[in-house]
Order: sequence, then structure tokens, then C-alpha cells
Amino acid sequence: MEPLENGIKGRAPSPISGFSRLPPLLHLLLLLEQPCPITGRKSTGAAFDRIPIDELQNDHPYQWALFVLGYAWIENKPIPFPGVVEQPPLESAISLMEIGGIHGKPYRQWAGDLRTPAEAQADYDANDKKDTNPVPRRFGGFCNHALVSFPTWHRPYVMVVEQAIGDYADNIAQQIANAYPVEGPTWINAAKELQPFPSVFYADELTIRVPGPEGQMVDVPNPLAFYAFPYIPEDFTQNTRVNLTAYFNLWPQTFRRADSTEAGGSDIDRVITSIVEERGNIRKQVSQLFMYPYGGDSSMIWDQFSNSLNESRQSDNDSRFSSLEVVHGAMHSFIGGNGHMGYPDYAGFNPFFYFHHANVDRIHAYFALWEWCYTDYWMNDGYTVNSRLNSWTQQAGTYAQVYNGRITDTGEFGMLAPFRHEDGSYWTNNDTRFLTPDAYPKYYSYKEFLGVKVDIPAANIQERQEARARIARYYEVNLQKSAWETNHIDIPAPGVGEISLPLNFTSIRSFHLFIILARLPEHAFGHSYDLCIYYKETKPVGNVSVFTRTDDSPCRACAFHRTNTAVVRGVIIMSPSIVNEIIVESGIDRSTNTMEITTELITRALTGKLLDMSGKLLASAKGGDSAEPIHDGDSAAERVQPVEVSLVSSGVAEHVNDGKQPVYLFDWNSHKALFPVRRSDYLPF
Repeated sequence: MEPLENGIKGRAPSPISGFSRLPPLLHLLLLLEQPCPITGRKSTGAAFDRIPIDELQNDHPYQWALFVLGYAWIENKPIPFPGVVEQPPLESAISLMEIGGIHGKPYRQWAGDLRTPAEAQADYDANDKKDTNPVPRRFGGFCNHALVSFPTWHRPYVMVVEQAIGDYADNIAQQIANAYPVEGPTWINAAKELQPFPSVFYADELTIRVPGPEGQMVDVPNPLAFYAFPYIPEDFTQNTRVNLTAYFNLWPQTFRRADSTEAGGSDIDRVITSIVEERGNIRKQVSQLFMYPYGGDSSMIWDQFSNSLNESRQSDNDSRFSSLEVVHGAMHSFIGGNGHMGYPDYAGFNPFFYFHHANVDRIHAYFALWEWCYTDYWMNDGYTVNSRLNSWTQQAGTYAQVYNGRITDTGEFGMLAPFRHEDGSYWTNNDTRFLTPDAYPKYYSYKEFLGVKVDIPAANIQERQEARARIARYYEVNLQKSAWETNHIDIPAPGVGEISLPLNFTSIRSFHLFIILARLPEHAFGHSYDLCIYYKETKPVGNVSVFTRTDDSPCRACAFHRTNTAVVRGVIIMSPSIVNEIIVESGIDRSTNTMEITTELITRALTGKLLDMSGKLLASAKGGDSAEPIHDGDSAAERVQPVEVSLVSSGVAEHVNDGKQPVYLFDWNSHKALFPVRRSDYLPF
């Protein structure tokens, strides 16, 4: 394979000394005269599937080439290519520098939004320096984290990148067709069908096809490996927390698992190791997303699924399932570490960010698969407690929402700024729902997965139930199989009137599912961190990632969370094989085992560690009532202590004659705190 000419073989980042800050006035000069509407690949006139990376590279060489060229283009590093006479102009709104800033820094208006004066002053406060300095723009960010709108807001966000690359592909495919008439239709069709979300992220170069009769393959610089900043924005800062420093004000490009040095650098080996180590835990958390039962409260289930704070929670222990946002945060932690992906204010600049959120969207396909299975669960206009409707709240406002404004699924309070339609109105939460033909058009879908095509509605509830069971097993939680392989605690058969089970379901005797419920202070350490649970000190059981902004972030919603000591909720599924091993190795007489004995054995066998983004230990605790207490003089500060880390169990029921049905979890019970406060003057960590 030969490198192309014109100096595109390699692409080194600019030296730090060559960087300058862009004055705010110059930024305003780059703004468009009209908003940039988010339509997705509307120009294709149809919805095409987003293709997995291996298939895109191996089976679709023309689309792969167009994708690589398009991503380099939005990074403002266009790659010379045969047949391309003129590179399309890159409008500021669709440059990665602008798109990445939507997620956090620099805190300023997105060039593609262009709010009217009335919109800009709708939540103006003359006593707020963010309103009056500079005048008249107030900007508290677009933050939709820890909210019921977390999955809905990120859907059009990912579409911005998809749309930009797709439109570029249309342009250059036509130029190639003009230069190579014989191959022209192939390149044009490839551009039309391109849904650009693969995930090759660290090779220095990628191999793509060029036009010509020989089918020549060439090496080009990899635009997915990092993003080289054209300048350092004025509010990029140096972040130092607990002996860990991220030099965002100096680093010339995005890094992953960054070294805590001014020179920076990505530790790709550590990224790969982290993914391998945590793969099982992430898959179990994804599996649990599809264990929500049918027939629950629509708004409350959506709240529990969609975000990490769970605003509608009525008691400490009534949220026993994982959330999409916590699963998503784990990948930010493992990939980013001390680099850009590990900090919400900078994450949007890392090329991996958009591929990660495309996969999050797949599971809401993690969004699309979930909403296909759970069509009745939705945010609605709020949640009801004791016959009283309570509104969802965006507590501190955003650039487009007033302080303590309501969040609804549509209308004035449902808008998802800064993403607009062609008529100038904002996308709403309701607009993002579903990929089916009767939904608001988004012009993409996903390939069939385990018999599910998310753009074709299920025929009936049984089809959705069977899909849930297949998905849960695919992501490595097969409780019926685990029940056959382990036999660690006796569960009495449900008696008449004792336990209510769905029709034709029966409990699996001698089997329980154990989970660890964690509630952690969101801003305990001033940056993202992880709670990791281990068996035998070193064997991972699972983790909960807290993906949060730093204490000095301008994000208004996050500032409110800090002031009000917001708590993140996460769930860890304990592998039944680990529970079984704990009991077997204890040497107890299993014929006399009880739930009380089992829970004591489990808690004594576990340890907990709070780790920073580089994996350094912040605090640790030994489980069980008999563990040596930590005097408050040696303990971590009280403000960083977990609010709750407790053991919870459920019985498991299966359909009596239909193995395709998902299991039903019942008889939930809260047990011991894993790390109890043993005396009033002692702390667990």
C-alpha cells in the first residue's frame, strides 16, 4: 500500500508554543447568518443502517473511504484525494471545534444555534454576572446530564456529526463521479448509504480505497486517533485534583488515559486493559437494563432507566435496576481516564465520543433497543406521587431554559437546545422517540440485532418479551443457566397469598440474584471517580462510575448539583458464580444455610475502593460487621463517603413452559450495608 502524495502520509500535532487563544470577538465573526438545522441524512430520502466497524471496513470500502475523508474534514484537516478538485468549505458550526464545545467548554453559543435576542434574554438576571458580563449573552451550558432528557438530548447531538460527514460525502462523491465516470455511480451510492459510526480509534493510519481501475488501497492519517486543536479556547484550564493534573490549557490535542504531565500523551495499552477488565461488568449492567418488568409506572421507570440521579425516587432502596447514564459513564472513565473523555467539559472533542454515544443510542438501541422493548415507558409531563403530579426539573437552567424550569416531553419545556429543525424550532424530547416509520424522521436505523429491527415495531408484547430475554442472555446474564450451575441458598416455594407471580411463572428454587446498590455523592472529589467492588481484594465484582464536571466548571446545572449534594445511583450485579464460590469456600454446612448467613458471608468477602480517573486509590473499605473500623482521624473526609453501599436480593421466577420468556424478579429485600458505620466516631472509608 502506498501513501498518497501532497504530504498526507503523516500528521503531527502543532507544538504547544504555536497555540494561541481565539478572542471572543473573532468567534462571533465565525458564526453563521442562519441557524444550522439538524436533519440527519435527510438528503438521502431514506433511512440507512449504521454499520458495524468490521463490516464497514471489510465489505464497504467506498463508504469507509468517504467516512475517513469526512471525519478528517470536520477536523479541518482535509485529505487530498484523487478526483476531488475542491474541498467543500467547512462552516464553523459543523467543525469539530464547534460541535465538541456543545458538550461543555468553551461555554459560549454554538455557531449553529443563532438564538434571537428574545430567546437570548428569556432567562436574563441583572444580578447574575454570567448575564451581565459579557453583555448580553448568558451561557450556563447545554447540560442535560442527570436528567430524564439525558438520552433524548444526545440523539440529535450525534446526528450533527452524522449529517456533516454525510453531506461532505455527497459532495466529494459527485466530484469523483465527474472525474471517474465508470466508477461514479458506485461512489455516489456509497455516499447515499453512509451512516458513519465505526470505531477504529488509535492506529496512526487507516487504509482506504481510491478511485481508479486497479482498486488501489492507500494509507492516510487516522482522524479518529485524536483531535488536534486549531487553538486553545480561553476557558480551557489546568485541572489538579488529588495529585492528578490534566493540562487542558497546554495539551495541543485530545488524549486518552493521559499522562499527568504538561506534554501529555495517550496510554492506549491502559485503555485496552481497562476495557478488557471491565467488559464483563459493563455487559451485566447493559443486560439489567432489559430486566425492568412490564406494568410499572411509566414515568418512574423512564426516570430510573434514563439517568443517574433518579429524581422521582421515593425511598433509598426502591431503585434496583441500572441506568443508561451510569453504564455510559463507565466507558467515559475507562477510555478517558485523565484525558479529555474523562471530563464532561472536554469529552466532546475526542473523536471516540460520538461513536460511544452512537452505541448508547443503539441501546436506547441501548435508546433504540430499549424503547423498542418498552414502548409504554416515557418521561411524560412528570411523575405522580399520592395523586399529585410533580414536574421534572432542570434546576439551574441552561442556555435555553429558565431557572428551575419544568421539563416536559414536548412544547416550550421540552425543547432540546441547541438543536433546531428546518423551521427554526428546537427539537423536543418527543421528536427523538423511536426510529419507526411513523416517528419523527431521523434518517438512520441499525442492523438487525438478535432478531430485532428497531425501525419495525414489534407485532405484540410476546415478541418484545422474547427479545428482552435474548438481549439479557447475550449480555451475559442468564439466570436460568446460573441457577443450574449454582445452588447456594434455599428459597421456599411461594405460598398462596405470600408472593404474587405473573400467570404461568414459578420461582426457581434455591436461587437468588444479589445486587449491590450504591448511592454516591456526585461531586465528592471535584472530578469523575469510580467505586470498585472486589472479591478477595483483587478480583473485580463490578463498579459504578461517577461521571461529573469539575468544581470550577461554569455549568449552571452542575453547580446546582454541587450545592445540593446530588447523589448518583448505580447498581452492580453480583455474578452468581462468585456468590457460590464465597459460600463453598466458607466451609459452612450448606444444608443449614440461611439468607442471614449468606449475606454475612458476602459482605465479609468484599472490599470497596474509590479510584480516581487514573486508577489511583482515593479511599478503601473492608466489608462486613467484623472488619476493623477506621478511626475518623485516618478516614477519608465525610463529604466523600458513599451515601449507601448495600446488598439487595431478589427471587427469580421463570415461565413454566416457555424458555423464550425473560425471567421475573420478585421478593426484593434489602440486607446489610457492605461497609457499615460501626461506631459514631468511625467512618467506613
